Amino acid sequence: MNGRAFLVRAAASASYRLARLSSRLEAPRATAGDAAAERTLEGEREVEWAWCIGHIRPGPGRVLDFGSGNGMIALGASLAGNESVAVDLERQQYLFHGNGIEYVQGDFLDLDFEPRSFDQIVNCSSIEHVGLVGRYGSADRPDGDLEAMAKLAGLLRPGGEMVLAIPLGQDAVFAPWHRVYGEERLPRLLERWTVTVESYWAKVDGQKYEPVARGEALADIGSATYYALGLYVVVPR
Repeated sequence: MNGRAFLVRAAASASYRLARLSSRLEAPRATAGDAAAERTLEGEREVEWAWCIGHIRPGPGRVLDFGSGNGMIALGASLAGNESVAVDLERQQYLFHGNGIEYVQGDFLDLDFEPRSFDQIVNCSSIEHVGLVGRYGSADRPDGDLEAMAKLAGLLRPGGEMVLAIPLGQDAVFAPWHRVYGEERLPRLLERWTVTVESYWAKVDGQKYEPVARGEALADIGSATYYALGLYVVVPR
């Protein structure tokens, strides 16, 4: 294993531990009588962060971490030899310093970025929150997620790609927590994108996430406390 691969794996391991420390990543708790009480989001971060870290491009290049949170994706991209730009609505809350990461705080839809200025975008469980009021300080924009995906498509250089992790299941909005993308809204979300790699996960036994077929993931019934996962690599059309 070369040095760069080791650093990326180390970042993935660190992300697991720091996820446990970030209050921002807490999901709502299922309550007694909740139909989804037997299935929770426990294990979601491990699956989607492993997917995203595993698909970070080797540098040099410029990577946008969309909805940076505790910074593990930005850190992973930096350790892989890239210039990292991290965007988030909230103030920086990294538990580390340095590593040449540029942090931009603000509403992505209101920020100006140079078109075609990134080689890769990592969008890890973030797009489903855009435009939902009450959790991260987002403005009320019912189609904010669709607007953001269209804007992101214009930021990639030729040959660039986006790594994407989103909630899947029957179409629903569980405000203020998240949207769940199904047969109706998923095609709208990906309207400007072509899927090149895909993977689907759900809790078939109610306990642990495991790979499932696309149709099974889209037929799943989500809630404020659970959803199936859609994991993608996409390129602009």
